[in-house]
Amino acid sequence: MPKSRASMTHEQVEELVSHRVAKEMEAREAAKNLETLNENEDEQEGEN
Repeated sequence: MPKSRASMTHEQVEELVSHRVAKEMEAREAAKNLETLNENEDEQEGEN
């Protein structure tokens, strides 16, 4: 894929944006899952 947007087609720009959005959504979901996991561990430690 070209390095500058000026040399990219509209379809290439849309593909790049879609890819970046998908990656960001994956990262947010992973962070949310990690936060939930940490909260659950904290609750279990409090029970012991």
